[in-house]
Amino acid sequence: MKLAIIMGSPKGRGSISAHLIEEMTAAIGDEGEVFVFNALRPEQFDKVLSCDRLVFVFPLYYDSLPSHVISYLEQLDAFIKEYPPEKKPSVYAVCNLGFYEGYQTKWALGRIQCWAEAVGFPWKVGLGVGAGPFTIHLPPEARKKTDEGKKHFLQLLLSDTAGDNIYTEPDIPKEMFVEIANAQWTPQLEANGLTVDDVMNPHPRQN
Repeated sequence: MKLAIIMGSPKGRGSISAHLIEEMTAAIGDEGEVFVFNALRPEQFDKVLSCDRLVFVFPLYYDSLPSHVISYLEQLDAFIKEYPPEKKPSVYAVCNLGFYEGYQTKWALGRIQCWAEAVGFPWKVGLGVGAGPFTIHLPPEARKKTDEGKKHFLQLLLSDTAGDNIYTEPDIPKEMFVEIANAQWTPQLEANGLTVDDVMNPHPRQN
């Protein structure tokens, strides 16, 4: 079994998408051959389409896909029309976001599903990881739901099985998540000469 994982974060190394890909690759182990491609470099489409599974991994941008991921899908669509593949790989997607609720990725995952159906590829399932940048710093007992969601997604991926989208968030109250987030980003604002009011109530620039 060959899997093509398409990295959809413009940050590349150090991004949550990269972290999720590393986790997924390690979990797959010897059960499949993994090839990682970058949506910023739309190339090697023939190699991408030779795989049995396509897995798009990307951050949520304004409740949708990063623009370069959209461009990648458009170019891959054009390639498929010009060079129809002999087999139709199954399509999966993993979307992470900084907000708490993983369910907020519903519409972005739906766009990948729409693309898959438009090109005639079987859509299987998506995973929405809430509080993505936050979860990797949590102790195991506080990320049980996230870890269980990843495990379930991997089982569906390896067995080429369809299912309902999986949405996860940390095993802590949202209020606690907000408090911790404020404790982190407020000092960052101050270090850059800004205040919370500057962000919440931006003032027009003076010419």
